[in-house]
Formats: sequence, structure tokens, C-alpha cells
Amino acid sequence: MNEAYRQLIEKAEWSHRNHRSVFHFTEEDIALARLYAYGFRTQTIGAYYACCQNLEILLGKGFTKSESLDQTLALLSELQAQAAIPVPTDFRALLYTLYFYDQKVNQALDALEADCRLTPSEEKQQILDLFRKNMNRITGGNGIFTARDDRLPEQGSFVVPNLGITIVPLVYGDHHSWNTTLLPGPLIGATSHRHHQGVEIHLGWSPMHGRTFLGDCATEIREGYAMPIPKMVDHGLDNLEEKAHWVPFIFGSLTLGGWGVFFDVDPREKDTENLKEVPLESSEMNHSVFIEREIERAAGFSGTRREVLIPASATASGEVGALELSIIKVGQEALTLGGEIYKIFSLVKGEAEIEIGPARANLAEGDHVGVPAFMDARIKPSGDQPLVLLEGIIRESPD
Repeated sequence: MNEAYRQLIEKAEWSHRNHRSVFHFTEEDIALARLYAYGFRTQTIGAYYACCQNLEILLGKGFTKSESLDQTLALLSELQAQAAIPVPTDFRALLYTLYFYDQKVNQALDALEADCRLTPSEEKQQILDLFRKNMNRITGGNGIFTARDDRLPEQGSFVVPNLGITIVPLVYGDHHSWNTTLLPGPLIGATSHRHHQGVEIHLGWSPMHGRTFLGDCATEIREGYAMPIPKMVDHGLDNLEEKAHWVPFIFGSLTLGGWGVFFDVDPREKDTENLKEVPLESSEMNHSVFIEREIERAAGFSGTRREVLIPASATASGEVGALELSIIKVGQEALTLGGEIYKIFSLVKGEAEIEIGPARANLAEGDHVGVPAFMDARIKPSGDQPLVLLEGIIRESPD
């Protein structure tokens, strides 16, 4: 356990023992509590759901459902449900939100340990160990929770029903999330789906050979791309490679929250081989972009510069909101962040140092990190290569 985390929990425990007094909470405490709370929140459909699902699979194999195992499943369900409650910006972030996560996680660990002692099982012990490992990534850190799309945690994903694809959450904000999806290869005509209350931006990275589709049109593609997707539009990717391919995607919904992708996936049967072939950047493909070309172009910018690659208007879907994707070259003068919107960053070139509130961390290519609303942050390059970031945010739909 990181000392900063330990001190926060001790302050929260003292407060609960002393009539919920909060006058000893500092602004730094509240900022750190919010960072840790978002770290726990990211595990909503990762560690919490995956652990629960694996335990239920064991029950389906004939394992006895003890009182302690029943308690574990109930606690994991509570941890999943917590994602529906916003992370506060005041003392409640520590007094309630972070304290809730800490208490429920420890109770779930204790209950599952008790069940392992009661009826020892190598499979059950592995589930416990992986759950503990995922939680230690949060409590053992300094508050800045980072995730990579090339080193994914075990027991931190879920399989979408009727699609057979695996989703792994990387960062969960207030109303949007950055995730990655594993597509087996070759896979043709099996990924088509739509969202009723969500909007997306799909991304792809080289090396790849696929066919991305939107509505009734498609584009064969062999390099990185970013495709904006409004709600209720069929979309997906045919993986034409023999090997599996990872597809990062940003999901957003002002009505559901970033975790809404967990249930707002409507599989759609589609004969993708007979779709109309059009250029990637055409209006039929909603003016998608070749993302790797944009990254190389941005690397040549002088100083610090931000450009919108996919405007909010491309995904605007009424009350559901609109995702916006920007590219940022960060010069030596560093990038200062703030504002009223949760921001998710993907570092796509170079290395960086980041400060969010009182916490600091080093970032490398492939890292993803979230900056909560109403928190000051600063990013500066730390290596010899140009520093380039992708920034994903969700806004209200433009008029």
C-alpha cells in the first residue's frame, strides 16, 4: 500500500469515528482521493465483473456456493454498481467514494480468502490472487493510474455476448471511456453492432489488414485509422489477418456514462463482404482519418499545438452527446491542463512527465491516463523524441 493511500484511508476512518468531521481534510487530500477513486472506477467491468464472472463459472462446474462466496459475489456487484454514482469534487470524494471502494474491496478479499480456506481450490485461489493483484495496482500507486494497450491485466476483461469479442477497459472517466477490443483472426461479418445510447470512435494501428465498415459502406485498410460513429449506426471491423488484432475505441454517453458499453451493444447480422466500397475519408465513412499519418504530421509541429482530428459534430447524437478526438504536440514549454471536462490521453509518440494535482508519474508510448475535471495537470516531454498525445473528450451535442 502506498503511503499516500494509507494516510487518506486513515483520515477517512478517523472522520467516520468522529461524527464525520472533515475539517482535517486538505485540498490535496481531496485531489488524491479523486484520483484513487477513478482508478477503482476503471475496474467496473474489468476486475470486478471479471472476478465475479469467473467465480460464477466455477459454480457452474459444481463448486459449492458457501455463505462467504455468496458475500463475495454481492460485494463485487456493489462495486460494479458504484460506477453509476459520479465521483464528487469535494470532501465526499474521500469521506464516501474512496472509503466505499476501500471497504468493499477489502471485504470482498476477506470473504473470498475465507471461502478458499473453507473449500481449498487451485482455480479459486488463482481468481483471488489475480483480483488482489489488480487492486494492488491502484492502492500501491501514488494516485495516477495508467494503463497500456500492449500489457493488459489478467482477469480484467469481458466477452461481449453474441459477438465473441473481448473488451478490456483502460481508463474510465465521467461519461466516456478508452478501451481496447481483441478480434480473433480471421473474423468476417461477426463484429457488426450498434449502440442505442452511446457514440464511439474506433481506432486501428499498424500492422493490420482489415475492412472497417460504417452503415452500408466499407473501406479496406492496412494502416492506422480513426472512425467516428454516431448512435444507432451499424459498424465494425472485419479482421482479414490470420492473427488476432487489437482495436482501441472510445465510448461515450452523457445518458449512460463511460461504463455503458457494458450493456449497450446491439449485435447486428450483416453481410459485410457485399458492402459498398468507398474511401476512408469520404462522407460515407463520416470523414474518418488516417491516424498514423496525423501522428507523424503532428510530430513536426513547432512548440505546443493542438488540432481537432474528429470534431464533436461527427458523432453528435442529441442528449447522448458527442465525442471529440484531438492530437497534441507538446513542446518543451509543457502543456498545462484544467477545465470542467474529464480528459483521457493516449501517448502515441515520445515520453513524458505528468503532474495531476499533487501526484507525478512518467509516461511512455502506449500509456493511457485520465485527468479529472476541475483538476490542474501539467505534461512535459522527457525524452529525445517529439511528444505527441491523442486527447478524447465528450461534449454536449452541438446545436
